[in-house]
Amino acid sequence: MPNSFPKLLRLTRRDEFDQAFASAHKARDPVLQLHARPNGLGLPRLGIVVGRHVKAKPARNRIKRLLREAFRLHREELTPGWDYLFLPRKTAKLTLAEVAASLVKLARKAAPPDDAPAP
Repeated sequence: MPNSFPKLLRLTRRDEFDQAFASAHKARDPVLQLHARPNGLGLPRLGIVVGRHVKAKPARNRIKRLLREAFRLHREELTPGWDYLFLPRKTAKLTLAEVAASLVKLARKAAPPDDAPAP
């Protein structure tokens, strides 16, 4: 499963996004903003919100693809049992390396491994 991105690892419902937004576990850097919350599932899950401030639809889709790929490649480094909701802050000329580094750094800051909830 490490090379796939099944639905089980995604935030899909509106209430899941709302709960992540309401969480007290937040972090940000110049590239991304993160809202994290324990999910009790023992798996990290990803949610992505790219607002309409990114005017071009291809640009929004590219940002989402970069975030999904960074999550897929670095899923093992994330604290299991947490939902991660990412919002891009920088949108111009993002690279996979830049997104991946930001994703891992923010996830460690907002949901440190010693805060892992019991499944």
